[in-house]
Amino acid sequence: MLIVHLRSSVLQNMDKLQLPSVTLIVGCGVSSLTLLLLIIIYVSVWRYIRSERSVILINFCLSIISSNALILIGQTQTWNKVLCTMIAAFLHFFFLSSFCWVLTEAWQSYMAVTGRLRNRIIRKRFLCLGWGLPALVVAISVGFTKAKGYGTPSYCWLSLEGGLLYAFVGPAAAVVLVNMVIGILVFNKLVSKDGITDMKLKERAGYALHHTSIVHSGQ
Repeated sequence: MLIVHLRSSVLQNMDKLQLPSVTLIVGCGVSSLTLLLLIIIYVSVWRYIRSERSVILINFCLSIISSNALILIGQTQTWNKVLCTMIAAFLHFFFLSSFCWVLTEAWQSYMAVTGRLRNRIIRKRFLCLGWGLPALVVAISVGFTKAKGYGTPSYCWLSLEGGLLYAFVGPAAAVVLVNMVIGILVFNKLVSKDGITDMKLKERAGYALHHTSIVHSGQ
């Protein structure tokens, strides 16, 4: 009887096991491979392009690659409640992290305008904003809800019930708003008569602002 019960349990879990759709596999695969290739290129010529902007871009790519991998894994683990909960929590973290790295890029643009990028403390703050802030939000969300709402029988993501989804939508919307404000400030600084007089610094800030807009539109 025990063997029959175990066999039926395994078959039941296999029935619940769903493979990711072809569209999802292709989309996440192409995105991850492209970003991975970009990281490899940056690392291979790191001695020539080492900068705060390069560090931000690599970390942003890592957050997107991790998100893609978790999306694919989560599609096949909805039957495993514990694992699905962990995947949903890490997805929450990496999704927020990708937004925060876009915000960090905007902050880097502002620092380029004001000429304060050489301070090592600023570089550490970039890392704290990109990885630390999302970790804090997720930790508070998990602690407050006791992980309830992370993962559902249909998908390994935040539940639409209970308002937990606002723990992602709220911070993401705030990041978008702050990005817009910083973008306006940087643009006004670039075009103002009393703005940047150093052409190299102006070009650096302008490129950073342009790159930020591209990354933000990609989100």
